[in-house]
Amino acid sequence: MRVTKYLLGISILGLVVPGAARAAATSGTAAAAATDDAAGDGSENHAEGSGSTITVNADRLNKETSILPARAPTSIYGTSESILDTPRSVTQINTDQLTKDIILSSDDLAKYTPGITRGGGQNAGIAPQLRGQATEIFQDGQRGYSVRHPANFNAYEGADIVAGPSSVIFGSVTGSGGYINYITKKPDFDERHSSVTTRIGTLIPDGDSKLGFTISGDDTGPISDTLAYRTSITVQRQDDYYDNVKNNYYAFYGALSWKPDSQFHADANFSYDNYYDWNVTHGWNRATQELVDDGLYYAGRATPILQNGSTYWSPVFASGAADSATLGWVKRTRNADGQYVVVPGSFQTASPNTQTSPGTLRGWVYDPTLEGNELVKLSRQAAQRAEDQNTAKRITAQLKLNYDFDENTSLVNSTFYERSNDTTDATGAFQVQSRDRIFDNRLELRHRFANLLGLGIEDDSNTGVIYRRETNRSIAANNSFGTSIYAYDLTLDPATKNPGDLLGLTASNPNGGNAAWIGTAGVPQYSSSLGWLNLPPMYYAGNGFYAESVASYTSQSKWSTTTIFTQHNLKFGEFAGLNVGGSHSWVDASIKNPFVLPGGSDRADSGIYKLYSVQVSPYVKPTANSTIYFTYDRSIAINTGGFANGLSWGSGTYANLLNPLQFKSLSELYEAGIKAEPIAGQLFVTLAGFRQARDQSPDQFNNIARLIVKGIETTLRYQPSEAWRTGINFNYLSAYNEYTSQTGFAPRGFVPDNGTVFSDNNVLNQLPAGRYDAVQIPKYSLSGYVDWRHPSGFGAELSGWLTSPWWLNLSKTVRIPTSYNLDLGLFYRQPRWNAAIQVQNLTNQLNFVSGLAGSTNTFLQPTRGRSIVAQFGVNF
Repeated sequence: MRVTKYLLGISILGLVVPGAARAAATSGTAAAAATDDAAGDGSENHAEGSGSTITVNADRLNKETSILPARAPTSIYGTSESILDTPRSVTQINTDQLTKDIILSSDDLAKYTPGITRGGGQNAGIAPQLRGQATEIFQDGQRGYSVRHPANFNAYEGADIVAGPSSVIFGSVTGSGGYINYITKKPDFDERHSSVTTRIGTLIPDGDSKLGFTISGDDTGPISDTLAYRTSITVQRQDDYYDNVKNNYYAFYGALSWKPDSQFHADANFSYDNYYDWNVTHGWNRATQELVDDGLYYAGRATPILQNGSTYWSPVFASGAADSATLGWVKRTRNADGQYVVVPGSFQTASPNTQTSPGTLRGWVYDPTLEGNELVKLSRQAAQRAEDQNTAKRITAQLKLNYDFDENTSLVNSTFYERSNDTTDATGAFQVQSRDRIFDNRLELRHRFANLLGLGIEDDSNTGVIYRRETNRSIAANNSFGTSIYAYDLTLDPATKNPGDLLGLTASNPNGGNAAWIGTAGVPQYSSSLGWLNLPPMYYAGNGFYAESVASYTSQSKWSTTTIFTQHNLKFGEFAGLNVGGSHSWVDASIKNPFVLPGGSDRADSGIYKLYSVQVSPYVKPTANSTIYFTYDRSIAINTGGFANGLSWGSGTYANLLNPLQFKSLSELYEAGIKAEPIAGQLFVTLAGFRQARDQSPDQFNNIARLIVKGIETTLRYQPSEAWRTGINFNYLSAYNEYTSQTGFAPRGFVPDNGTVFSDNNVLNQLPAGRYDAVQIPKYSLSGYVDWRHPSGFGAELSGWLTSPWWLNLSKTVRIPTSYNLDLGLFYRQPRWNAAIQVQNLTNQLNFVSGLAGSTNTFLQPTRGRSIVAQFGVNF
């Protein structure tokens, strides 16, 4: 109550969403885009003067606040074409949006671009799902890892979102759904200026309010005429909207820019982020239509099915209470509908699971007639464990050297290094320790041929070589996670959400830790309610963690890739062009077991592979302010995956070997579109249609699913004056998998009939693999915003999204209806300070996203209810 009153008082004062106190200048045309690699080279002026006299450079304001394309998307081809003349689907996030909007996960980027499928966040990650697929993260045109951690933009001041596979100048890239290129903060050469921003939250009128804060400080300026610096620090301690979910971290960023003369400049940056305490959102299990429509949850005890010999048994509980007595046991058998029903007359009081003949857990059913099992209202803030704690530490360093021989020729060398150490600890069963290292160096010769072969053809070319080295060490365990997650009763104490309490296990590992309930391979473990059980083993790996010694995702892998590429953007006068490029890569990869038990398998393997990519994009320009294009892109890439960003072991034919299928991922894109700026400096529109196909990572049986996605996407950006700005995005997606395995948590969904099995990984259901429509992807999505700013400093922004119905699982037992969300921001901005308030989910809609992306991972994650956050900023 004290927290609620405290935040309510702040809200009345009108503090939320910091805004830079700079007047917005009308944008220039898209063709007048910046030519430097990342949203400006730091040479533009900032606010200066004292009192009420403020001098502002319009060019910088265009980049910071204009919603029209205001910079060249050099992260696509490395060349300086404007977005209008780039034959790809691209949208931009400006400085004003990225640094002032409240972005809690990649889902919140949907207001800026079409094609985002909301739901992959789980409170983690800043790489959105585009066109129904995973994406990559780039930083100033170099690829990092999609490291899982809370949203943090301490180092960034803008972003380009590119749909579809990356271009040939990056070599082999895993995610072909698209990528987001984050643009780092650049130093200012003109004058020193600083800012401090504070965000406070969160007031939740319809639930339990949470106290938290985020403080960010930024300082930049010249050291000399040729050297400038920038530093940024962010500290966050935040209890999230969901109970027992934290987002605590601190982040440091520093940058230097050196320009000794007009031909050479060097840009360096460094960041260190420590996410020392955060949690994923697990979402709601036992998903049913009642849960979606009315928030009604089937509470009470689930009934396990255990195999003993060739017979399946279930306990008979006295009630649905978690500690109820076991009255006896009954046999179950599979009927013609695939259900496992009770065999009449099979009741016996003695447990069939003895120490000499232990039972093995295979799946669960839910009996709605059991006393205490009933529908109850579930809080959308519920379902998390305070005992779960994830951590992530990340270091990045980047150096870009640029030498201009003349106005047409430049030599550019870009070096990127990233080091990440992550731990994941969830439900006392799903645990991962991962360590990633990246070194990436790209040398480019950029040259513009003004009159190629004397034919009057202009060729803006980029040719070079990349050396990239990646290493990953992943020790992971997923034991009993898949066969228990749907059985948890979310109405109980969240601390009991672990297999030890669920199964009534009495023994614990002397090493302690969050998964200390697990036993030893081949040694039965006693359950007070189920008798003796044969459980899959996890072994102590140190620091309270347990892992599997031999698993496809337990590996230490490294691979180095050498790529040569060339990209040519040809212009035939002012009315036509052809972009064409290609690359060839050589990969040297190896893998070994990093967690070998005494007497265990000391397996290792290596291999050399060749990859390629090609791209062709003809286009015509009916007018100077419009472009019609067609793009074809085909590439062979590496499919990293598992629980981290590494390589994995094969199975069957490739058992104990580096899986060669990871290096044969075919991606194809066909895209046709039109871009136009009908009103120069005010209106920009795009329309694109595409067909995209991508091989997915091989499963444990070496089967490769191929996802086919067809769609249409369109954007509109309208900025008629300094007062009004509007962005609208629409997309249509139709997707299917040529092949999908139904192995997963609940292939048939959760059906409360005491016969339909869930959480069996398809061992009991035995549903066939095959071609299925992709689920969890709405066919239609609409998003956008309208921003109004009064000359006095007052303003408001209304943003929102709307999606058509979508199915949660392949069995189509749960359908999410048409959904929408509105956010309202009110602000007051002055040159030296600014304050604002944002109301998220204004109408308090009960909306859902998929808690875990995947056709059989049927968790429902309720989105945040109505909540209010406050921010205040000072510039000096």
